[in-house]
Amino acid sequence: MNRINFYGVLILATILILISTPLVAASFNCKKSTLTEAEHKICNNPRLSKADKQMSKAYFKLLGELPKLEAQLLKQEQIEWLKERRYELLNCLEPDCKVRFYEIRIQQLEPIEQAGFSCEKAATETEKMVCSSRLLKHADGRMTKLYKSVRDELLKPDQRDWLKLRDDELRQSYCDIYCAWQLYKDRIEFLVRYKYILTPNNQ
Repeated sequence: MNRINFYGVLILATILILISTPLVAASFNCKKSTLTEAEHKICNNPRLSKADKQMSKAYFKLLGELPKLEAQLLKQEQIEWLKERRYELLNCLEPDCKVRFYEIRIQQLEPIEQAGFSCEKAATETEKMVCSSRLLKHADGRMTKLYKSVRDELLKPDQRDWLKLRDDELRQSYCDIYCAWQLYKDRIEFLVRYKYILTPNNQ
């Protein structure tokens, strides 16, 4: 093989490697021999791989902001989310549903926020509970910003109803920080899906 042909083959091989490799690696090692079926799907899809890396970065950043007990709460909840991820990646059939599943989680985790109201002026039971928790202050801030970003007049009555539901739930003796976090997470998911319906091409 002459020098020109050798370099031609080398360039072609390099191009093939670049094409077959995601531009952004997942949050785990895609070369390990024990990849699950869900992990294979992430590694083989550049959009999912990028989303997985972003989600993981957001998770650990928020985790580092939390006090010990709330960090343990988030860790346990992340384990539950990973189990749900496996089911979603193997079973969802709608267009972009896998990427949207990640988008919901990312929106729940980042950017790290303060409460959507002034904790210095906290007066209601709900406000005091939110302000007593770093995780709930973040959750309230994320929910508030997402709601404001939707800008849909039709959503206002629904938001008022949800705020009343939240206040009623947080007043119950059984509703602790985990319970409140679940309420906020569900609302964030609803707002992400609502916004996706309104502007599907901008997600």
